Amino acid sequence: MATYLTMRKRYELFFNDLEKQLPGMDGGNINAPLWLSGLEWAGADEKVTLDITRPTHEVHGYCVPYLSSGWKAENLNFYKWQFDQKIAKILCKAFEFEGGYKNYMKDHYCNFDSNEFKLNLFPLPCKNMNTWSEEHIELTKTKIKYHYQTHCSITRFKLFNALVKQFQPKVVVCFGPKYVEEYKMAFWGDTYNENECAEERVFLGSKNELRILKGHGLPVLVLAPFLGRNLVANVELNNVGEIIKTYL
Repeated sequence: MATYLTMRKRYELFFNDLEKQLPGMDGGNINAPLWLSGLEWAGADEKVTLDITRPTHEVHGYCVPYLSSGWKAENLNFYKWQFDQKIAKILCKAFEFEGGYKNYMKDHYCNFDSNEFKLNLFPLPCKNMNTWSEEHIELTKTKIKYHYQTHCSITRFKLFNALVKQFQPKVVVCFGPKYVEEYKMAFWGDTYNENECAEERVFLGSKNELRILKGHGLPVLVLAPFLGRNLVANVELNNVGEIIKTYL
């Protein structure tokens, strides 16, 4: 009985921390008009931990991660990350930066005063959406990944709702359109009127499209394909940047 209660307490502490802390994200400028959200870190470079693994600065009482020049110099693999290279190309077009995506990554990307704030719905890194290892089980005290994701939607998404209300981003680009309900819950909450919302679809090419969701008094949600095998062509990345620019 005592062992069960101890495990339960550790389980509750893990998810309670998600209402207050911002682990599992690169961060950047939380006051920026553009936020970008993935589902979770997929890189093998990331530790399975609830600790914040990026430099931080305090903003209105929040310990906000960002990518400092020192962190980038110590983590040169960062410049090889395909996901971030593609985001940087999108940002160059959205913010009319002419120095190229490599210089954007070096001098601007996710800095504390950058144009963007980059986060993930779920804090723990996994190789893919089906991965759930012994490390994850030990940390979360659940053998079922869906249980962890559900508790994140109750705890972590509550924090995201509060951050959106306080810092008021204009646009949130969400990668992974199949997770539209999760993104709406995280960045719109559950108080919006569905009848006041509108959706537009923009085709980027023969296979890819954007879903653009708008609601009264809410940030525009741009649902984009994953930046892997789905969305790779520079012309399509530029189109995404141009579309984002119209809402900023």
